[in-house]
Amino acid sequence: MPGPGNFSWSARDSVRAERMVLAMSLITYVTRIHFADRVLEDALPEELSRLGVRRILIVTDAPGDGEDIFERVTNALPAGCDCVPLRGIRTPVEPQEATHAIEVIATMRCDAVLGLGGPAALDLARLAGQGVGGARSGPLPVIAVPTTTASVGLGPLPQGTRATNGRRTTAGCQPVPAVVLCDPTLTLATDPMMTAASGMDALTHCIETYLGTTWNPPADGIALEGVRRAGAYLERAVRDGQDLEARREVLAAALNAGLAAQKGLGGVHALAHALENEAGLSARHGWMHAALLPPMLGFNAPAVGDRFAALCEALRLGPGADLPKALAALGARLSLPLRLDSLRLDHPALKRVARKAADDPANLNNPRLAHTEDYLRILEEAL
Repeated sequence: MPGPGNFSWSARDSVRAERMVLAMSLITYVTRIHFADRVLEDALPEELSRLGVRRILIVTDAPGDGEDIFERVTNALPAGCDCVPLRGIRTPVEPQEATHAIEVIATMRCDAVLGLGGPAALDLARLAGQGVGGARSGPLPVIAVPTTTASVGLGPLPQGTRATNGRRTTAGCQPVPAVVLCDPTLTLATDPMMTAASGMDALTHCIETYLGTTWNPPADGIALEGVRRAGAYLERAVRDGQDLEARREVLAAALNAGLAAQKGLGGVHALAHALENEAGLSARHGWMHAALLPPMLGFNAPAVGDRFAALCEALRLGPGADLPKALAALGARLSLPLRLDSLRLDHPALKRVARKAADDPANLNNPRLAHTEDYLRILEEAL
């Protein structure tokens, strides 16, 4: 193919250009992250060969319609690398699932773990990688391959999840994947409701990180950029699941959310964790954020200074816009519930939720420290 000016385009130039594209997909903030369309086929064999992986446990929560995605992963494995599948992972991850994954690693002598799917698969892969008993001593390298925009495997693990060595994980000691492969083409099969809930979760991650009390200027910048991307493209991704540009941008927002979450989350996630546990809705994380975010922002307003204005600017809202109302309107356009009435929780249940939220580590990063009574009032407003 002819190039510019008097230069000709050779096969060697083509190979060099392909390598340049692959190199440009690599990010090394927090960990190694590849981000590009179909980067799975480009980067997975390279990374597994770099890590010297000979047998890998593939943990996946993908249902039957994820068969094509699973096949793409197995076809991309380098020569000489075997895989051991562990399928049907459920949300939330149960301790016995982590124990079983460790037993499989030990029995099959795996030397790496790949999480393929949504939060359940990625969380379990991170936990299983902390175990000892595979073909290596100590923790195993974990490769995170998200197929939804709910998580890229970089956020905090659910509170109280036990690591595979039996110790309880903490906000300051979270296992980080050795590699994250963000391939927007893997998210095209995500249904509209999951896209809406997971996209709202990514947006909320970014908002809460930006408003949080921990000092982390790089995370603040990453969070604001994630807010901008989610605000501009989430509705498009929900409206048309095959809109690859929108899918790419929302996955980028989820990546921003995971990177920024190193700073910590906030009150919405403290409440969501407790509510999901109380109502048995762990598989629908993000579904309640549109109802919880406005009253939580109203509670936080006295403690955030001019940061609401920066969020409004990132969301392309006009001067003097009401941020909580604008986010509620976004939730309505995404067909997410704006009230929690359907949960049918009585007052004792709400008090349990409020108490757990006050004890959640995410509460410590909330711009205004909330007590049980505060969370109870926020819940009543959301109802």
